[in-house]
Amino acid sequence: MKKIILFLTIINIIGLSSCNKDEELSNTELLCRAPWILSASTVNPPFVYEGGTIVDWYAAMYPCEKDDIWHFNECGTYIIDEGTNKCSESANEVYELGIWAFDDHEEYLYTGILEYLNEYAIISLNKNELIMSHISWYDTISSYTFTETYTH
Repeated sequence: MKKIILFLTIINIIGLSSCNKDEELSNTELLCRAPWILSASTVNPPFVYEGGTIVDWYAAMYPCEKDDIWHFNECGTYIIDEGTNKCSESANEVYELGIWAFDDHEEYLYTGILEYLNEYAIISLNKNELIMSHISWYDTISSYTFTETYTH
C-alpha cells in the first residue's frame, strides 16, 4: 500500500511540475509555438470609406486576407503565408518574409522587411491568443489605430 501511495505522490508531483512549466513560457515561446491567424480587427477612429465609416475592419477585409497565416520562428524570422484563399491566382504561397524582435521589456513586437519596419504594441499574449495594436497613416494628417486579435 505504501508503494502505491508513493507512486501516486510521485505522479502528482511530476504532473504539477509539468503544468507549471506550461504556465511559465516566455513571450518568445508563446509567439513561436504555433501559427497565428487573424480572428478580429478594429480601427479607431472609424475609417471613412465610400460614404460610410468602418470600425470592424475584419468585416471589411477580403476573405483572402482573413486567412493569412503568420509563422514566427525562435531564431527571429517570420513568414506570412497566403492561407487557403489566395488574393491572386499567381500569388506565391509565402508573400512576406522578414525578421522580428521584441523590445527589451517585450511590450512591443517589431517586424521588418529590408528597410520597412512595423511596430506593434502587445496588449495580450498567451497560449491561444495574441492581441496587438499598431498605428497606420493613410495620408499626412490622419492616423488610425488598428487592434488585431490572432488565434491558433
